[in-house]
Amino acid sequence: MPDIHRRTAARGRARLTAIGVGLVAALALTACAGSPSAAPSSPDALEDFTFTSWNYGEEAQKALIEQEVAGFTDGKGIEAELVSYPFAEYRNQLLLRSRDGSTTGAAQLDIADIQSLARLGVLEDLGSYVDAGGYTDAALANGKVGDTQYGLPWYTGSIGLISNTALLEQAGITETPQTVDEFEDALKAVKGLGGDVVPYALATKPETIKDFIPWFRTFGSKIVDGEEISVNDKGAVEALTWIKSLVDDGLVSLNVGRPEARTLYSQGKAAFFDDANQVRGTISSQATDPTLLDHTLPVSRPVVKAGDEPQALAWGGLLVVFKEGPANTASQFASFLSSDVDTALNRFEQIGSVPTTTKALEDPIFADDAYATTWQEQITTGASPNPLWAFPEYAQMEAKLAEQIQAALIGSKSPKDALDDANAAMQELVK
Repeated sequence: MPDIHRRTAARGRARLTAIGVGLVAALALTACAGSPSAAPSSPDALEDFTFTSWNYGEEAQKALIEQEVAGFTDGKGIEAELVSYPFAEYRNQLLLRSRDGSTTGAAQLDIADIQSLARLGVLEDLGSYVDAGGYTDAALANGKVGDTQYGLPWYTGSIGLISNTALLEQAGITETPQTVDEFEDALKAVKGLGGDVVPYALATKPETIKDFIPWFRTFGSKIVDGEEISVNDKGAVEALTWIKSLVDDGLVSLNVGRPEARTLYSQGKAAFFDDANQVRGTISSQATDPTLLDHTLPVSRPVVKAGDEPQALAWGGLLVVFKEGPANTASQFASFLSSDVDTALNRFEQIGSVPTTTKALEDPIFADDAYATTWQEQITTGASPNPLWAFPEYAQMEAKLAEQIQAALIGSKSPKDALDDANAAMQELVK
């Protein structure tokens, strides 16, 4: 059974005025556009539906999601049943229950899982909602499988590099490193400050192996070439060899996960680390120096040579709709939740979730936020998904890769041997 299972009241629910205004605006916009996504002429055409979300099971977002869902259901005489599974079980529960048709309506989905769910043939094509939504091209791309728009982008973001400019200036670094060589020089300068500083708090624990993917790409690895795994190509071997040298020189530490990296940075003991754009709130709450956030700057990942494209990992959430059940109502709900400007800006203000529509991104509430816009320009704009997500067995593949990267980092295998072994094990999982 789901962990949380309740209904929102169709009538009488208190909600944000802004959400109500946004709903009216969204319905007016879709009606004027004459899109297939336009609201039905009569509320009777709508049905009760289910919305499944892992965030609904978390106290931090529970009330927000209830407000957002009420923004769609209130006044229409319909109810939304809210269902949640813990994040660690969410993917498997959704895959299992969609196979037998017991999951219906709309659902939150990590962009990593769109390929797996689409292959089951259980998802609605939401392409008719694209034009009216006003989404950015980058956000839309995260919900596509081939030419079909199976997911509408709910929130978007990326995992990229964050720097402590005060610590760098203390080490004599006044310019943001543009190349890998400049980056390594900066790390050495920070190391020269002494103490227990970790110049680059790269997440080296196996569970955060995703941070190696953009570095592999930085050095030219394809990671995946068609149906062939290529994590042992020249670029990948060069990247892992370079990262291993950073470990040997004390510029990167072993046994650092995402939480440890955040702690090191918040204590002023790391000049760089990788994280998602929403980490600003964590830094603010954990910082031992209250001015740390003023010296926190998102930066593009350094490139091997000038002119190369900086790499970052796309990240975000989608809304999908199942063919079984009230697909029409659920599709309209997914369109509303992902494209209503006031709803998106309220979400950004409350939890820092980045909108996916051009109109919301251009609104002063987002556009006047220097940190958010810098992140968007420096990191999110050029971010791309992990190519391993194209395979249903991507989680097992990442585990095989992580195991071999660990072997290289601790020196039990050479980077080439480790990646050869990883490639062979991962290729066996390709179906």
